[in-house]
Amino acid sequence: MQNRLLVIVCLVAHLPVAAQTLEYPTPNDNMLDEVTVSGEKERATSDFTSATPYKADSTILREKGHTSIADLITQSTPFVVKQNGNGMMTTISLRGTSASHTQTLWNGINISPLTMGQTDYSLIPVFFFDQIEIYPGGESSVFGNGAIGGAVTLTSKPDWSNRFRISLQSDHGSYKKDFNGLKLSIGNEKIQNYTVLFHQRCENNFSFHFRDEELRQKNASYKNYGLLNETDVKINSRNTLGASIWHTFSDRLIQPMMQNNEDPSKYEDITDQSSKVILRHEGKGKWITWRNKAAWNNDREHYKEDLIATHDFSLSSNVRKELKKTTLEAGGDVRYIYPEVDAYQAGTHEWRGSIFLLSRFRPSSKLTLHGNIRKGFASNIHIPLSPSLGIYITPMRLKKNDWGIGCNISKNTKIPNLNDRYWGHLGNIDLDPENALSCEVKCHWNTTLEHYRFTSGVTLYRNDVDNWIMWMPRGTVWKPINIERVLARGIESGMTHTFPISRIQNKISIRHNYSFTEIKAGFVNIKPFIGHQMPLLPQHTLSGRWLVQQKRTSFSLNAQYTGERTTSDIYDIMPAYLLWNLYGEFRIPLRKKKCTTCDQEIILNGQINNLFDTDYQNIPYRAMPGRNFSIGAQWKLGLKK
Repeated sequence: MQNRLLVIVCLVAHLPVAAQTLEYPTPNDNMLDEVTVSGEKERATSDFTSATPYKADSTILREKGHTSIADLITQSTPFVVKQNGNGMMTTISLRGTSASHTQTLWNGINISPLTMGQTDYSLIPVFFFDQIEIYPGGESSVFGNGAIGGAVTLTSKPDWSNRFRISLQSDHGSYKKDFNGLKLSIGNEKIQNYTVLFHQRCENNFSFHFRDEELRQKNASYKNYGLLNETDVKINSRNTLGASIWHTFSDRLIQPMMQNNEDPSKYEDITDQSSKVILRHEGKGKWITWRNKAAWNNDREHYKEDLIATHDFSLSSNVRKELKKTTLEAGGDVRYIYPEVDAYQAGTHEWRGSIFLLSRFRPSSKLTLHGNIRKGFASNIHIPLSPSLGIYITPMRLKKNDWGIGCNISKNTKIPNLNDRYWGHLGNIDLDPENALSCEVKCHWNTTLEHYRFTSGVTLYRNDVDNWIMWMPRGTVWKPINIERVLARGIESGMTHTFPISRIQNKISIRHNYSFTEIKAGFVNIKPFIGHQMPLLPQHTLSGRWLVQQKRTSFSLNAQYTGERTTSDIYDIMPAYLLWNLYGEFRIPLRKKKCTTCDQEIILNGQINNLFDTDYQNIPYRAMPGRNFSIGAQWKLGLKK
């Protein structure tokens, strides 16, 4: 049954008109629920990239609101993820690169941990944010150091028309998983405050098969909680002040490898704590606008007797000038990093910073040009320039049809992580920064009829990375080394159909990624991999989604396919797998005759994950759950001015 469904999906995905991994906006698309954020549009550096982001729409944010961003990426996108077990550490790889080549930005501040350099998305709740975007493609000139593969941006924006809004959510599922959350917004046209609280726990005692035995997972429970508070104040018509506070805590028993499930001597645990503060000021002058930010980011991880923590202080400032056809933005940032890591030498610290100039030129509605440059700085290391150039042309833009082509080329860089440089006697202060030349070519096609919309596109990309950093065994220890050259190339495609059947609205989207990442030149221990795909990176990943809506009821069927990939042994091939998930919700509006400005509703939902009970592994010998369920309810009340 699953194989037949996969064949159908692949046939549709490879129609003559292929598609872009991400959806392209089309005018007059009011058929399905989309993300809507009231108030002023935040100026974002992403305005200067030609990359088309994946945007989680409102239905996906509701569907995944009780989960982590790891689950959203795993179940809703075709991007490559690595999961060290259910609810365990999860990272994302974009365009054939490693997890440390994807940067995570919260309200414009890079929050990727500087020790390991890769974000664990299982620790970040979807519930915090009203906008989540993933930008595939190298854009270090725009997103800063390390964005060789791309960036994930997280934002929540004030709604200045809001007077009062509250939301309570509770979800319960298999393996004694519970989620409870509160969102509260209150304010007026001068001040807005947004508060989020959540608590989650899971026994995670699912069953799995190993060596012809059915076992119950042990030592894999987890619990976490968190707080997000954002306050924005309009001092006057030209100046706005804001403060954001983030605190999360996670306590996890580390899921053991399948062969160690019954051995208590192999059981371990880990705690993670993250605290972040951002102070910001935005001003508007007659000719320019400007933004200043001060941030403190503290990540703390306790594993066994080791402490891995960093204090990251940063200041950033930029100015923006809007002309008739040109937008310019210039600025810079400086960071002081003070680590608390038992394995580092006492007194270790580091300074980092950058200056940049971003530009966008639109001489006509059919042509957009991007030109950006960034120069980075770091203690005791030389960072080359990171420029990028992009062009996007829409030679045909009609009322019902839209066709466009574009290309982008950029040089990107990544500073070695703190662990790479300073981890005891294993670190290497002389490691070179990673440098990449990235280029892409893309096209898209949109067709809009009275009740039908079709979007499609394709992107071809190439990432040529010098000095790729990898930890490799050197005798009896592991040590970070520079691999001379790694080449990643591939194609992203996808399409979306939006259409009604009678009174039922349908949206079918299919996205497919193909990537091949090979080592072209390296030292002797790497030679077995030369000409072969890098370990744990599948060449093919695919996601599909069918969303059905009628008035207050909606259902979605999601599919995710992960292709074959090797372990650290190129002859040890992990099998491909296909997962299906089913979600449904029913919205009940509650109206009060005496309150004409009230907007109140109850949302009931249910979900079945791994619908066909597939037995699979994402990482070697890390068990994953079979078919599981969850149900939930959400109550929302809003009052406008």
